[in-house]
Formats: sequence, structure tokens, C-alpha cells
Amino acid sequence: MSKSILISVGDPSADKHAAAIIKDLKQIYPDLKVRGMGGSKMEDAGAELIYNLNDFHVIGVIEVVKHIPRILAMEERIVKEVEESKPDLVLLVDFGGFNTRLAKKLRAKFASLPILYFISPQVWASRPWRAKALARVVSKLLVIFPFEERYYEQRGIQATFVGHPLLKQIGEISSYPTREEFAKKIGFNPDNELISIFAGSRKSEIRNHMPHIILAMEELLSSRPGIQFILSMAGAELRSIAESMIKSSSVLNEQLGKAIFLIENEDNFSAMNAADVVWAKSGTTTLEVALFGKPMIIFYRGNWISYFLVILVKTIKNFGMPNILSNRQLVPELIQFDCRAQQFIRYTKDMLDVPGLRNEISQTLLSLRAQLEMGEKKIDYVKSCASEIDKFLEVASSN
Repeated sequence: MSKSILISVGDPSADKHAAAIIKDLKQIYPDLKVRGMGGSKMEDAGAELIYNLNDFHVIGVIEVVKHIPRILAMEERIVKEVEESKPDLVLLVDFGGFNTRLAKKLRAKFASLPILYFISPQVWASRPWRAKALARVVSKLLVIFPFEERYYEQRGIQATFVGHPLLKQIGEISSYPTREEFAKKIGFNPDNELISIFAGSRKSEIRNHMPHIILAMEELLSSRPGIQFILSMAGAELRSIAESMIKSSSVLNEQLGKAIFLIENEDNFSAMNAADVVWAKSGTTTLEVALFGKPMIIFYRGNWISYFLVILVKTIKNFGMPNILSNRQLVPELIQFDCRAQQFIRYTKDMLDVPGLRNEISQTLLSLRAQLEMGEKKIDYVKSCASEIDKFLEVASSN
């Protein structure tokens, strides 16, 4: 008897993860039927889409109220699909707000339906009361950090660490160009100090961060002859904004292509690998940098109202994942008022002038990578997720 599952994802990254899991499952169940909400990657893997990501990509944090009727209609449509197609299992991937509400609605109607959640909401970081809601509606969490297993199990939720997708995405550090090889491609001097900067992927982030970054670069260029900067810009529009801001600086204008180099996303990992120090906007980028073992400065400056709302519900001291995983202030965090040029300059000089400090940070970050890899096991999230799903499908076969 063929098996069927329903999958709900809400962004391109989750779409990619789900597609890889589908392909692995189809090796076990060649006739597996997959329906759900996703994108082109899932569709290419053989899923039939109820909703395409393109149908709701306009929904953002600020506009969410405007789109509430549409969101509710999507949730109800998926519930109806489950009622009609009776899948053996539902897999939720990331997309916390939507998928948590969907899980509640599904559990209310289908008491015995297996509901698995991969990349679940990080309730340990904020709004911990959400763990109780997850315990009532989710059959099992497939978590991406080792410490999450115990955290959720202590709160009555089955959880299994399946590995972090970034490990598979990044792969082995040795597979990347050497500093000298990357220097030939980009044009920097491999013998001089190099700072790689990841200022954000939204226009608001570039506009909030670049003025402080520009001031810091101006000072460092004047006090440390030969220092170089790589700036990553996600797309032509952000690149144009950044270039315009740099050209407005009398100090930096003439340094484009000499001491300042702009790159596209495709070179991000190589830029992290080549850097002496990285300036990374708070978010996934900080974990990417950590997996390369690179000393970094984590920063973020945004809307003050949003910041205070985050502070109200935040239950952990640190913002950056490297500091959260190491359970200490391993690398500096420049958040809101601290996100200013003087702080970038101060901490960058500390790291560049004290090789022992850089080495200590680097070794600690690489030890965090080893923890995520589970030592020599090199745990693969795709195979781990497929294996966990298979266990539930086997139970469904016996019932």
C-alpha cells in the first residue's frame, strides 16, 4: 500500500530542506505521495502543491495584519486537504507562526494523526510558554541543536536531534578555495588583514547598518594601512545602495576595488573562510561564520519598538547563536545603541592585535561545529529526518 504525507513550508530554505527529505523518502517508498505547501524544489522532488511559496511571499512581519484573512484561508484549505486525502503523516518545516497554528487546528480535528515538526520554533529563546502548546499538538520534534532534545523532553515533548542543515550546506572547510586562490578571484592582497562584512539582506538593514560600518572602515583604513574589507550584498539593488553610501564617503570612495571589495551571495562562504575577522549581522549568518571557526563581531540595529518587544519576551542573555551554544559571551554582540563605529573599531583591533584571542575563539567555534556534527558521525539531517519519518510510517502500516 502506498504511503502519503503532507508537508508545510513557508520559505525557499525550508522548501530546499523538504525537497531533499522527499527524495530520500522516495528511495524507501517509491510510490510515496506528497502534497502540501512549498516551492519549486518540492515540486521538482515530486510533491503536488496546494499552495506555492510565490502565492504568499509578499507576507511580511509588518504586513501580517493586512493578510490575516488570507493566512486563515490557507490554513483552513490545508486542514480540508488533510480531511480529504487522509495522509499518513504531516511534516511541518520551520515557518513557526503559521505551522504552529496549523498544528493546533489539525490536532483538534485529527487526534491520532502523526505531526512531526522539523526546525521548530525556538521557544527556549523567547516565549517559553509556547512549549506547552507544542506538547499538546506535535507528535515529535526533529531538532537542529543537540541541547534542544533534553529541553523539549523535560517539557513532555518527544524530540530527536537530527543535525543542522547548515552542516550539509557548507560541507567541509577544505573544499573551499584557499585564501590565495580566493584573493586572485576577488582582487585583495592575501598577505594583508582582511575583514569580511555581512550587513544584512534587507534594504532597511543596509540603511541601518552601513553608516556605522562606513565610519568604522574609515577609521581602520587610516589607522591600519593595508587593511581590506569584503562586503557581501544580496542582489543588485542592495549592492547599488551600498555602493552609493560608500561613494558618498571621501575616504572610502577611492578604495572601491582597492581595499573594499563587493561580492554576491555565491561567494559568502569563501569570504568567511578567507577572513581574519568577520562582522556578521545577527541571524543565521553568525552560525555560518561559526562553522568556519572565524572570530566575529555580531551586530544589529533596528526599529526601537521591535527591539523592546523582543527584550520583553526574550528569556536568554545572548542574541548570537555562537554565544548561545557556548553558553558565554564568546564573541562581542553590538546590539542597538552598541552597534556603532567605535565598538566595531575597538573589538576588531583587539582581535587583530591579539593572535591568541583569535585562536581561542576559533578553536571554541570549531568545537561547537564538532558538537553539531556529533563527532565523527557527521550526522546528515536529510537521512536523519527521513529515518524518523519512516518510523512513523511503519507504525501506520501496522495499524
